[in-house]
Amino acid sequence: MTRRFYLTAFSAVALFFSVLPPASAATIDSIRDRGFVSCGITERMPGFSSIQSDGSWAGMNVDFCKALAAAVLRDASAIKVQSFWIEALTTRDIDVLHAGSTWTLSRDSEKNINFPGTIFYDGQGFLAHAKVGAKNLKKAKTVSGINVCAIAETSTAGNNLSEYIKNNNLDWKIIPVKTLDGMWSAFFGGRCDMVIHDRTALMTVHADRLEGSDDYVVFPETISKEPLSPAVRSDDEKWEDLVRWTTFITIAAEELGVNSKNIDSMTDSPNPTIARLLGKTKGIGKGFGLDDKWAYRVIKQVGNYGEIFERNLGFGSKFKLKRGLNDLWLRGGLMISPPLR
Repeated sequence: MTRRFYLTAFSAVALFFSVLPPASAATIDSIRDRGFVSCGITERMPGFSSIQSDGSWAGMNVDFCKALAAAVLRDASAIKVQSFWIEALTTRDIDVLHAGSTWTLSRDSEKNINFPGTIFYDGQGFLAHAKVGAKNLKKAKTVSGINVCAIAETSTAGNNLSEYIKNNNLDWKIIPVKTLDGMWSAFFGGRCDMVIHDRTALMTVHADRLEGSDDYVVFPETISKEPLSPAVRSDDEKWEDLVRWTTFITIAAEELGVNSKNIDSMTDSPNPTIARLLGKTKGIGKGFGLDDKWAYRVIKQVGNYGEIFERNLGFGSKFKLKRGLNDLWLRGGLMISPPLR
């Protein structure tokens, strides 16, 4: 009887440990060993992630990958950028996904991934062929028989569009596609009258790839809220915290008036928060196992949030987009950093 009890107890313990999630991969240590941050992005998203003429990657999402490399490896260029989606996290092909993925309840609760925090607030909108005869959503809602392409798999677009059609009793047909490239092929090939996607991405495509052509119209309205966040595996809390606070550091620096150009002149600032940001006060790197200059490097090598936005999407870029919701809370936007203490 006693022997049977011990065998049963042992089996129960073994079963308990067999269903536990795998131990943390210590992502920061792995990055140090290999010498680069492996970052997943979405290809051909002007302003967010796109290949330049010299073969390098550029864009807002790419810059936040560089910020992580500056923090951990002291070199913002120490990144490997590849086109991946959420599944690449669970297969450990990448350390972080910076692909403009929307933070949703189902993704956060049903997959073994976490969302460290919003880096960009957007909403889904529509790009239409001018021949549809509508320059805004109000007019388009009066047109029957419109075919709308939406990325159906692993995307919020299909759900948003389906609910919008139902709620407004529209005579529109959804044309599901599997990939972003497939969506554009269907749209330009004439299968679709309109496409639904994050509106900022549609605006940058219209300005960049379509060169502002009058043959296409980006509607001014959005039909959803899309908090875009990096994503990481759920088995490494320290790495998740670093991804989260790297974003916060860029926001805090802008709040404090610290940027890549003036940061070295701020070393004698009497402001205690700036002293912590620059690593003059010890402790800012302790919780991550990093040195106290990691945040300084992020700002020095990549910039504060405003610099990152302006050069990729704002008035320092070809897109000339306004900050809107992505401005600091001090100016009516949603960007805010918790206290740096």
